[in-house]
Amino acid sequence: MSKIIAKGKYLGVERQVECFLKDGLLIVEIDGEFNQEAQNDFIIKLKKCPALGGTYYPPENSLLAAYSVLENTFFDDSPIEIKTEGDIGKIPTYDVDDIVY
Repeated sequence: MSKIIAKGKYLGVERQVECFLKDGLLIVEIDGEFNQEAQNDFIIKLKKCPALGGTYYPPENSLLAAYSVLENTFFDDSPIEIKTEGDIGKIPTYDVDDIVY
């Protein structure tokens, strides 16, 4: 199963968040447990998903969109460590010199 693992401060506490698709829905678990409040917060932030690469808005409810939210808006203003397992998708590029979408 493809997933994103991110570490950073969430609501002032250092947390590890795992995000994955389950039955077509993005799910977040904090420190290995499902938390409905965090899930609701994530979904709200997902609706305002920041662009990746400055110009690419990933498809809604995709792991790329989740990556953008975890990288940019989910955590408090702190250093964030983020990694992926499996295929979460790719930002489209032009054929010329790998220019990002």
